[in-house]
Order: sequence, then C-alpha cells, then structure tokens
Amino acid sequence: MYLYDIHTHQVKIEDAADYEVKCILNTYPESFHSKKQEYAGGWFSCGIHPWYAQDAAELDVLADIVKDDAVLAVGEVGLDKLQGPDMSAQIAVFRQQIELAVGVDKPLIIHCVKAWDELISLYKEYKTSIPWIIHGYRGNPDQTRQLIRLGFKLSVGEYFNPDSLREIPTDSIFCETDMSEISICHVYKAVFGCMKVDFDQFAFYIRENMGKNFKILSK
Repeated sequence: MYLYDIHTHQVKIEDAADYEVKCILNTYPESFHSKKQEYAGGWFSCGIHPWYAQDAAELDVLADIVKDDAVLAVGEVGLDKLQGPDMSAQIAVFRQQIELAVGVDKPLIIHCVKAWDELISLYKEYKTSIPWIIHGYRGNPDQTRQLIRLGFKLSVGEYFNPDSLREIPTDSIFCETDMSEISICHVYKAVFGCMKVDFDQFAFYIRENMGKNFKILSK
C-alpha cells in the first residue's frame, strides 16, 4: 500500500516499512519542465502562489502546463493577507487559476492566510465540481465545521489542531509534508491517532480519497 503526500516542495527518500510513498511535488510555471525531467514519471502540482500574484504573465505558460497528464492539481494557489501584493491582485490571479482548474477538471491546492471570508465567497460564487483542498490546515474546530459543511477538503501536515481533526470526515482529509523535513509516514502516525482509527485503516482512507479526488488509480 502507498502513503500519499499531496503537497511537498521536495522529493524525499523515505523508509516507511511496508509502505511505498507517492508524492505530488509542488512546482511553479518557470520550474515545472526542469522538475518533470528531474523526476520522470512523478506527479506534480503547478500554480502561481499568492505571494507572486504580480507575475500574472505566467498564466499563459500555466495554461499549457496544467493540461499535462503529470500535473494532478493546480496549486498552490490562493490568498494571503500577510504577504504578497494587494488582495485585489491576488483575487484576480486566483480567479484565473480557478477557471484553469475547472477547464482541465483538476483539483485546486489552496494556500489561505487570514483570507477565509474571501475564499469562501469565491467558493460559493464558482460552485465548481472540482475539489478545493486547503493545504497546511491548522484551523479551529468551528472553522473546520464551517469549511467541511461547505464542501472543502483539508490537508494536514506537521502542525495541526488535534481537536479539529475530530471534525474532519474521513473522506475529506489528506496529508502532506509541505516544506517540512519530516516524513509523510511521521505525519500519518501523528494524525491517525486523533481520528480514532488504526494506521492501516487511515492509510486506506487516504488512498480512497486520492482515487476519488485526483482521478488516479490508487494502489
């Protein structure tokens, strides 16, 4: 069985006992083709991060990249009130990437910092059928219940709110390492206990979620 890391900035060689690790490597338009050559046969996400929303010229390049079969998701994309250009510029670029994701029928990997109202408003406006997956999720239980009720999926990494994990249905959770040095196996072990299931059952849930949301054949 595989362990899945849906958002990482580096491909790690991991010792995960009886498990094999599959990851989705985050890339940017300018680095995608070199990363694809470096990790032949790998999985990727690609997008314009909200910090760099001023680089809207990259959207034309991204529009071709997201059609690539190796690209499983558009991201990371989103909104950040603490860093990056003004919110209007971020929203404009995010909108275009939402539309790209809809056009290729692939999930969004979302970065959101202090911009929950704006994110939720856009989600309600677009009413897409593609998954919106918030990466690095650390929100409180009330926020978690609201996001789940709306239909968001949540990906957790090294840091998370244990009380919030109990509010996430097993069909709405993913795991990631992001920029952390820890292994995805370590993340699984930290998370599964909070959800009151054993490790193998938790790994099965993530595998099922991969197949349903990323339209790949999970093993």
